Amino acid sequence: MNGYKKVFLGMIFTTFHFNLGPIEILPAFIAILIICSGINEILVNYNNVSIKISLKLFEIKVLMSFITFALPFIGIENGFNNIIVNIIWFNVGSILEILSIVKLLEGTSEILSENYNTYLGNKYKSKAIVYIYFYSVVLIVSNINYIFMSESVGLVIAIYALIIKCMVIFSFRKLYNGDLKINNDFASGNDLDNI
Repeated sequence: MNGYKKVFLGMIFTTFHFNLGPIEILPAFIAILIICSGINEILVNYNNVSIKISLKLFEIKVLMSFITFALPFIGIENGFNNIIVNIIWFNVGSILEILSIVKLLEGTSEILSENYNTYLGNKYKSKAIVYIYFYSVVLIVSNINYIFMSESVGLVIAIYALIIKCMVIFSFRKLYNGDLKINNDFASGNDLDNI
């Protein structure tokens, strides 16, 4: 399915940061732009409302990410020094991330159900629900940890968030590579357990 390769790569680049010393090789806002480019390609073939909403949310994330990237260049080295502003910025960014990915998963579910196979569509709908529940834990615990400032809790929740993100990221990979052959075999129920 056209576009999902860019979505996959963009999500890899936003999750795993590649640096050359102190220099970020691929800033997060560029990685999110890659995701947006992939979503635009999906929309060329599938006019889906959920995917369109996801694109708008990712575009807001691009703006937020660019602001964060640009702050040191205008003399604000530590970003937002105010803890309240930091918490608000974190929560807005996290909620945008949850909603953008959930809408992308929902839209993918609808595309699969309408054009290929209901079973596949239901699997991606389930992924959206699981992601909401699991990633909400990250948001809640991170907010609590703003009070206690525990490095060990921060590390555990970071690893937990990484695992959840990887599960979602690699579910998008299945939509463009050989692991997921979207063809008439699905209509007869073949190879469904390989997804």
